[in-house]
Amino acid sequence: QFRRAFRNEVEREVDERLPKAEEPKDDELHSDHDLGIDIPYDEADAASRERPPDGIVILREIGNDTTAEGKRVRKEFEAFIGRPQPLARVPDLVPVRKGLVHECPYAERVIDTMLKGFAGRDHVWMRPTVLLGSPGSGKTRFARRLAEALETPYELVSCGGLSDSAVGGTARRWASGEPSLPVMAIRRHKCANPVVILDEIEKVGTSRHNGNAHDVVIGLLEAETSRRWHDPYVESGCDLSHVTWLMTANAVEPIPAVLRDRCRIVRFPEPRADDVAVLAPRILEHLYVETGHDPRWATPLEGYELASLRQAWGGGSVRKLQRLVEGLIEARERERSRQ
Repeated sequence: QFRRAFRNEVEREVDERLPKAEEPKDDELHSDHDLGIDIPYDEADAASRERPPDGIVILREIGNDTTAEGKRVRKEFEAFIGRPQPLARVPDLVPVRKGLVHECPYAERVIDTMLKGFAGRDHVWMRPTVLLGSPGSGKTRFARRLAEALETPYELVSCGGLSDSAVGGTARRWASGEPSLPVMAIRRHKCANPVVILDEIEKVGTSRHNGNAHDVVIGLLEAETSRRWHDPYVESGCDLSHVTWLMTANAVEPIPAVLRDRCRIVRFPEPRADDVAVLAPRILEHLYVETGHDPRWATPLEGYELASLRQAWGGGSVRKLQRLVEGLIEARERERSRQ
């Protein structure tokens, strides 16, 4: 009885001295409203990226640098080892939003979802995100334009046919040895927090003969592992925790569940027929640039031409609209040749 009373007294005193655990707040759940899924948001993970110093040391040493290969790699990275790499800072978001909404008026909700995470942040970083939408809806262009609007360097990688783990680097002992994709991006752009865009992530090959890209990406999405990522080329740990991963997909089912679980999935809408007034002039300018002409030479689209495009297109794939604009240009040229 004495021992029981003593234990109860000790437990009571400990409870009084320790701070009470707070109940989770509603805003600690990040809602992926488009899919109707509530995903717990890792506050500790986000806090570790909140206010980092102005520079991040990505690589502190080269492993096995006494070997011939190690000496070669050390020389290759000598300007990179132990030197802080700058972080791209968050720009004024008002003009960023205005510009993106002007280019993609149909994706205003997605734009707000992507930008609201920058409130109170000093440096650019976004949660791993999959932009899920139909083919031709403009997902890839939006991901690229988002990085450009944020004034952050990016790498765009097509995942179609990607069937090995090269995205995580290849050992230096092989003739094809190279650093991991994020390490190469950081070194190329001299920036510790570039954006890596994996286009059509669902098309990654499923064979594990030479490793699998999905397996590698899973590790790079986790803060704990990405902060100490062992790159097989430099044979040393690298801090890749400030890299942003954006992915696009036409379907979510082929993406492994373990990868989906680590990402925010945001539905990307299709353009509407009424968006032709914004999209068609941009496509027209792009086509003139492709042919080597100054886009200012492009005769602005007339009202009847926009109406015809709107009726023939009806919304949906931007690729279909581009083919229609190409046909319109050909019709213009034929008309000029008759005059």
